[in-house]
Amino acid sequence: MIGGVKYREYPPHASLQNHVKCFWIMEREYTAEFPAEEVTPDAFIELILNFGTPYRLREDGAPDRVMPRAIMVGLHKTPLVFRCDGTVKLISTRFFAWGAVPLLADPTHGLRNLRTTLGREWTDLAAKVEPAVRADDYDAAVSIVQDHIIEKLLTATVDLGRIQAAAQMLHLRKGQFRLEELADLCNVSGRQLQRQFQSAVGVSPKALARAIRFEEIRKRLMFDPDQSLTAIAHEFGYTDQAHFIHDFKELAGRTPGEFAREMREIQDILHDHSNVVFLQVPPADRR
Repeated sequence: MIGGVKYREYPPHASLQNHVKCFWIMEREYTAEFPAEEVTPDAFIELILNFGTPYRLREDGAPDRVMPRAIMVGLHKTPLVFRCDGTVKLISTRFFAWGAVPLLADPTHGLRNLRTTLGREWTDLAAKVEPAVRADDYDAAVSIVQDHIIEKLLTATVDLGRIQAAAQMLHLRKGQFRLEELADLCNVSGRQLQRQFQSAVGVSPKALARAIRFEEIRKRLMFDPDQSLTAIAHEFGYTDQAHFIHDFKELAGRTPGEFAREMREIQDILHDHSNVVFLQVPPADRR
């Protein structure tokens, strides 16, 4: 796999479907032409185990910071840029924001930002997973991670309750929900919902809704960069184009138009590189 990408998604076990969007694996060799990975804000929490060359986080005004084997990419407000000069081998769990609360939330910061100190639990898990990755048995590696998360969930004592319901509603409505409506559905006051949500997740309902809406728009432009930006802004409830552009740029670091142009260029590159391989789970495997 020279200069290529191997990627595959795995659906979660039924007991995790309310918590985990999917598990995914990726092998990617970074080159001088493509030396970095940019992670833009979205509404998911990623628990990432890397068994290859470490990523280095690029930070303004400071040397690149080497990432440990286990990291959590939480709810963040600006793009994160990771550089690498080799091949990464990733096993990742993509949590819904509400689903990660009993498993990954930090008492001080909730699920915000990038966390690089996750504790011995996750480094011990990585040690169990490593032999399977070295044997190129990613199915077994994902199974080990999933079993650990199921066991952890069974022993969790946090009552998600209203927070889970509110976050799920935001996800289903693609971030388009007024706080008052959300509070009414959860049978609490707007102030109670704000406080409980902030305490459990680490961000406000409005911030999560904004991230969900941004992620939906970003996915649209990734797969169809030629669609009308004006139509997208209207569909997702923006009152004017300027607000849409400002919101998108603050989260992505570029305007919607600039992002769409990048997606067109990437599509052209992928069409020209026959060594880029995406492996998807066959339909028969989806449950």
